[in-house]
Amino acid sequence: MKKKGSGLLKDIRVIVLLLSVIAALLAIYVFPTPPPDAGLEGNLRFGLDLVGGSWLQLKLEGTIVGIDAPAPVTGEEVATFLEKELDTGVVYFREEGVAMFEIRKSIPKTDLSEVLTGINSSIAKGPDDEYIFEEGVTAATRDETRRVVETKLNLLGLVDIGIRTVGTNFMLVDLAGVDIGTAKEIVGEPGKFEIRIQTAGIGGDIVEGMRLEEIKNITTHVVYGGEGIDTRRVGPLPVREGEHAPWGATFALTAEGAVAVRDAAIEYGATLNPRDHELVMLLDDIVVYSAPLSPELARDLQVMPIYELRAETGTGTEGFESAKELIIHIRAGVLPVNVEIIGSGEVPAYLGAQFKEGALIAGLFAIIFAILVVFLRYREKKIVLPMSLMLFSELILIFGFAAAIKWHLDLPSIAGIIAMIGMGLDHLVIITDEVISGGRSSSSIYRKRISSAFGIIFISVTTTSVAMLALAFMALGTLRGFAIVTIVGLLIGIFITRPVYARVIEEIL
Repeated sequence: MKKKGSGLLKDIRVIVLLLSVIAALLAIYVFPTPPPDAGLEGNLRFGLDLVGGSWLQLKLEGTIVGIDAPAPVTGEEVATFLEKELDTGVVYFREEGVAMFEIRKSIPKTDLSEVLTGINSSIAKGPDDEYIFEEGVTAATRDETRRVVETKLNLLGLVDIGIRTVGTNFMLVDLAGVDIGTAKEIVGEPGKFEIRIQTAGIGGDIVEGMRLEEIKNITTHVVYGGEGIDTRRVGPLPVREGEHAPWGATFALTAEGAVAVRDAAIEYGATLNPRDHELVMLLDDIVVYSAPLSPELARDLQVMPIYELRAETGTGTEGFESAKELIIHIRAGVLPVNVEIIGSGEVPAYLGAQFKEGALIAGLFAIIFAILVVFLRYREKKIVLPMSLMLFSELILIFGFAAAIKWHLDLPSIAGIIAMIGMGLDHLVIITDEVISGGRSSSSIYRKRISSAFGIIFISVTTTSVAMLALAFMALGTLRGFAIVTIVGLLIGIFITRPVYARVIEEIL
């Protein structure tokens, strides 16, 4: 006679559940190795509303415009003209037969129209006779800006960050564990990186901290960082040639950047008189570095382009920190456009801790009361115990999924988990009631009842998932966590835990 329950551990559905739970636990507590003080949280990450932190709303400054230019003038020539007149980057592309330009700064329509008269051009009109002119940036520029901001934050050692894009010219940045002042400093500061060369005056006229307006008449543009600097070949740490030598940041120029620096150095006399023709670096139109070319570099530039440069920043701790900051800005890449902080907020750490404690208590009460209701309904341990095991397995799988993809659990996510507790038990009750409604029966009739129960559950899961998808793909971060956790929980239930529970019920009833 076959012993009851002996086939459960050999059932493929049970094996899949066990392996999934083990994998989830490994993701939470083993791979990667959690921080030493993580405790039961392991590799789980929490949003700023549970650990404290700050959030920023960023607006990407840019203008997308269609331009009608006379036949002899090419799109590339228009872009070059605008770059010089507006002192910013301009990207030319065509869209539906119209010459389109992304101007990487905000500019009023009237001001742009006036500038375009310099090449007998005008803002184009669309089929509806409306001007093709809008504030914003292209999707490619938006994605590049997000990557640069993310890289900079990672370089500063910040891992609990969340960056979301809204439309084409807005970004939302969550910085867990970072106060609002620090957040504004590290996110708001990175901007347009530019290399210029001094054309007039004497050495020492340009000092760190001066604005572009103050030096514009004695310098000329050479290249923007995104075009001229190879961010993959930037020294990771400040370097110096001796114990008392100045610190410096080493970096490599692209082919375009090297040629541009050489041509400018020769044209404006930096190779013959480097002292009075300093190489100037600006970040967000503010001078962050200005120094003459070394005699060796000036001599070499007369012969050929130089691809490897070192910007010296001074001696001592101050020089080291300045070099480190310069490296961070260069390695992070250059923001293709300036960003404006249009909104911000902060959750104090103590308040976040209270929210986390409250969420934990709410979750525990939800589990206890849900199991209590089920026990009062069936009053049989052999039914309540498997239900409870499925519930806890589902929670482990959800947390394992969150740890594996480095999802930040916030209050809406916790709300989604609590909602999943109720929905999960509801599905298990449907299966149980279908099985026991007609008493003991043959295997074929049992399978029909299970199929009927899963039909109801599948329809419920489908309708709920479709409804949640709308929230998951919306830019509303406060709702997205709830939607994603709900969908993941439903999928885990329908494909892993519900089939196992059906198999267990078949075995014990």
